[in-house]
Amino acid sequence: MTPLVALWASIILGACAQVFLRRGVARGLAPGAGSYISLLRSGWVWAWAICFMFATGLWMLAISSMQVSYAFPLLSIGYLIVAVLSIVFLKERIPASRWLAIAVITAGVALIFKSS
Repeated sequence: MTPLVALWASIILGACAQVFLRRGVARGLAPGAGSYISLLRSGWVWAWAICFMFATGLWMLAISSMQVSYAFPLLSIGYLIVAVLSIVFLKERIPASRWLAIAVITAGVALIFKSS
């Protein structure tokens, strides 16, 4: 696996992990230890943990062979991926102002990616 493939896989898995975590805690956390125990029973929380673990491993593989000053800003593309996944899987509505901000971030990521 090339460092660039590892980086992109890490970004995608990290974005998926955030959506899984949101699904896992969607019912809310009531005060008390019982609610935290119920999180351990949630398949969504386990999916988050597994995705996050693999994303971290892939991130380490990626930065072992590329400059962090190049790789780290590319993580910002995760904002776009999370927004799209939130619409599809969480049925969230995203206002135009937030899309504009995501577009600016994505343009910056494209400039960095093009600089390689």
